[in-house]
Amino acid sequence: MEPYLVAAHHNEKRALSLYRWHTELTAAVQAVLGIAEVVLRNTIDRELQGWNNNQTNGTRSWLLAEPASPLRSLSAGKRKEALERAQKAADRRPAGHRRHGLPVTHDDVLAHITFGLWKELLPNHLPGAADPSNSTVNANREFLWTDCLEAAFPNEADADGRITFWRVAHLHLLRNRVSHMEPLLDVDVADRIQEALALVRSIDRDVANWVSGANRVPVILRDRPDV
Repeated sequence: MEPYLVAAHHNEKRALSLYRWHTELTAAVQAVLGIAEVVLRNTIDRELQGWNNNQTNGTRSWLLAEPASPLRSLSAGKRKEALERAQKAADRRPAGHRRHGLPVTHDDVLAHITFGLWKELLPNHLPGAADPSNSTVNANREFLWTDCLEAAFPNEADADGRITFWRVAHLHLLRNRVSHMEPLLDVDVADRIQEALALVRSIDRDVANWVSGANRVPVILRDRPDV
């Protein structure tokens, strides 16, 4: 409660009011981020499957077997972790489960991929990304962007991936704060939600319009308690 007490000048009643408001805000932010993550995941996966199929002469899944380079090295750690988690989940299926005893599928593994991988596949535009120690990795990201992933964002002119990288990076940070239940009192939530909507719009305008219509964040921000 300390951040809320500080924001409320140590007035406990106002701090509790601010805390209740913050729980509503967090839920609304999670709703938008959850949809944005699914849309991002699906569009990247679709392009990667098509690309990997072309590179390997017929192997669409980049998760069930080692994909073509440079996707192989860029995704190695998180891909392996997701495969292991998916297998453990499959092993725990009870006898009455409709998929008991069946092998894991591409979609099973995809569901266990963490948000961080999508950022790591994009060209890195952080300061220092051009450092020689990072140059090979980032060159691989740039190649994958040009050869594959740029097509995942058909409604955005983003030749070097800079716009998409920063949107995904900012949403990754926000998602981590929300999932760790960190206060958003010092975060420009309105701006971050607009970035989430812009990311979805760069992929699918109709879905973005739907998400925008269901977005409760602006209303909740207007109702922030006076402290």
